[in-house]
Amino acid sequence: MIGRRRASIVTVAGLIAVLGLSGCVSIPFGACPAIGWLNTLTVALDGDTAAVDQVQLCTEAGCAPASDVDMTGPLGLITVADHDGDTWTFSVDSLPDTFTVRTLAADGTALSDTEVTPEWVRVGGSAQCGGPHEATVTVQP
Repeated sequence: MIGRRRASIVTVAGLIAVLGLSGCVSIPFGACPAIGWLNTLTVALDGDTAAVDQVQLCTEAGCAPASDVDMTGPLGLITVADHDGDTWTFSVDSLPDTFTVRTLAADGTALSDTEVTPEWVRVGGSAQCGGPHEATVTVQP
């Protein structure tokens, strides 16, 4: 009886070791893959956009994209991924829950500053490990 119990314990321990080393178990025994995604924020402009030349995302750290942004700082990973008419799509690493969308004229004059709180939706990854998110906000220039 003791031999059979010991064999069962050794078998279970071996199975846990093999699964843990193979990566074939889910969290908490496994590890999440390295973080390597960006989130997508779409800014839709609603109204007269003729004077709008640029759209920026602003936090306490400043506004981006901009020529004076420290690319190694918190705003360095905010880029315009696409601009199609009245819609600007940004790739972002992370943003605070609430931030400001700024519209600019060609001469750099701020046309509007609108505080937004996007509703992010995960579009990849997993609930345990996270993953890329998308959100859309609508502002008036």
